[in-house]
Amino acid sequence: MKNNVAVKGIFHWKQCVGTANASQGRWKKSAPLLLVAGMFMVGSVLALTFGVPVKMVMKNYSYDVLVIMIVMELFTNLIAETGAMEYVAILIAQVSQGKKRWCLLLFGGGLCIVSSMLNNITAVLMILPVVFTLLKAIEADQQYICVFFAVLLALSNTGGAASPVGDFPALVILSSGITTFVGYLIRAFPLFLLTSAALIGVWVFYVKPEKGDGAVRSLAVSILKSQYANIEIRFDVLKCLGVVFSCMLCAWCTVPQELLPPEVIAVLGYCAAMVISSAKGMKVRQFMNLGSVLTIASFLFLAQVIAQIGVLEVFVAYLQQHITNPKVLMLVIMVITSLIAGLVGAGPAAAAIMPVIVEICSGPLAVQSDWIAVAYAAAICSGSSLFMWSATAGFILSAKVNAAGLEEENGSKIAWGVGQYLKYGMVNYAIQLGIALTVAAMVL
Repeated sequence: MKNNVAVKGIFHWKQCVGTANASQGRWKKSAPLLLVAGMFMVGSVLALTFGVPVKMVMKNYSYDVLVIMIVMELFTNLIAETGAMEYVAILIAQVSQGKKRWCLLLFGGGLCIVSSMLNNITAVLMILPVVFTLLKAIEADQQYICVFFAVLLALSNTGGAASPVGDFPALVILSSGITTFVGYLIRAFPLFLLTSAALIGVWVFYVKPEKGDGAVRSLAVSILKSQYANIEIRFDVLKCLGVVFSCMLCAWCTVPQELLPPEVIAVLGYCAAMVISSAKGMKVRQFMNLGSVLTIASFLFLAQVIAQIGVLEVFVAYLQQHITNPKVLMLVIMVITSLIAGLVGAGPAAAAIMPVIVEICSGPLAVQSDWIAVAYAAAICSGSSLFMWSATAGFILSAKVNAAGLEEENGSKIAWGVGQYLKYGMVNYAIQLGIALTVAAMVL
């Protein structure tokens, strides 16, 4: 009798746990939509409270930012369909010979370069299967996993900030008009390349070199290569896409925005790329995360409402009254921006503080507006590396790592989440913000 009661109790407990897990799963799925709805509702309430016409808010809305974001993600999907991502990942695994330091260096550096041109989240997701197979084969431990993915997360941020079309904050800055495509690119790319090198250098030194021979690592790379031996790389399509993207870059650099806006160039380039891919017989499967687009759309809406209310003008006036040196004022704004980006995310920080930066660019530092734009991007970038939730790719990458089934030698499962990332994120933040403040103090 007691056994039956115990069995019923266990069964009831499992039902409760299953119900709780299902509820938690539904909450995780609905949380982004609730955030979007909340942001739009708060923005609308603020607009109505302060007498700001919503029509005026939408008139000044940054539609161009959303268009470029969507187009670049779709363009990345086309490149992913060629098999180029897997090919590069396998090539990096072969060159590294399974050595942990070289894996960190090559995968991190490669992701940084790809993120500067294409959608960083899509790029990360495409190489992860190869990365997981390699990490399982070389028997990576908990410490190495934490370092490896902390570097990938930080370098996806620095790579995205290195070009005007690499990530959302850079697009917001470009659309503000305080800098041009070329003006941003020639300053941001060297700065974030330096920052990326510093990040890789610190963490590569932190990783302990292997003591054993390379037989196991060579076997691991051979197994990986055999698993992906049947991948077909469409180099014919990839070359054409490269030409189209090069033409888009040239147009962004040379054609005045007043004559042909960047978002129109992006749409024309994508249309040409899609036609070429279809004509060459490549299956075009286009998908995108509408949740991230809606989230950023809500950030832009709320930021535009706040800008129309005028509260940021009061904030700028307060800072200018207490900080008379424009260079010091900009450095303080950078620190504040980095903390906001760390606490609430790069998207809200980029959209909310942008009117303050525009105001600063109209003052004594107007001649340095290009550098101010880059310094602002660097502050957002450093903040987005502080916590797991600060970066757009943070929780996505964490979920993939935890679902990959990575294990240590004793069989214990490796976890990578908010707690495991914290100390590495703080180091990433300190390195990035330190470089950003130093460069800003030198050039402004």
